[in-house]
Amino acid sequence: MACMQEMLRVNIRQNLHIVTQIATKYSDVFGPVKLIEMFESFKTFEGLYYYLGSIVNLSEDSEAHFKYIQTATRTGQIQEVEHIFRESNFYNPEKVKNFLKEAKLSDQLPLIIVCDRFDFVHNLVLYLYQTPNLLRTPQVVGELLDVDCDETTTKGLLASVMGNFPIDELVHEWSRGTG
Repeated sequence: MACMQEMLRVNIRQNLHIVTQIATKYSDVFGPVKLIEMFESFKTFEGLYYYLGSIVNLSEDSEAHFKYIQTATRTGQIQEVEHIFRESNFYNPEKVKNFLKEAKLSDQLPLIIVCDRFDFVHNLVLYLYQTPNLLRTPQVVGELLDVDCDETTTKGLLASVMGNFPIDELVHEWSRGTG
């Protein structure tokens, strides 16, 4: 362990790849907790992501899965996050749901997957209702009209939106959907 730490301390860019390989190969010897702490102490999400990515499919450790979800999210690997949510049974869904809500991702699909899979639908609806993205209002209206939502319901939803949103886009979507 001390050797890997020294390699990272001396030249993290040059040695990160080899340290990640060593950590993966000897993960059972050192244990995921200590290796995660080592990568975090050097603030290398990239190294942590690659290390955890190589062990997560073999691990039943919920903390290793959670750390992988965090690092994949922080490094923009959203498709990998979605894959873990669909395939893994070894993460704490409540903890992950809360992390995703705090992360405020521009794409809410990961949160939707977790909430759907673990029956947090009520929590999801409340969260989405309480944190609307006003800039997306015209797109939401357009989608509602595309699926033949009646005009009264669409107008009612639109009336409930408080704040500023792009009026020109809304007019375009409305005229496209009703025209």
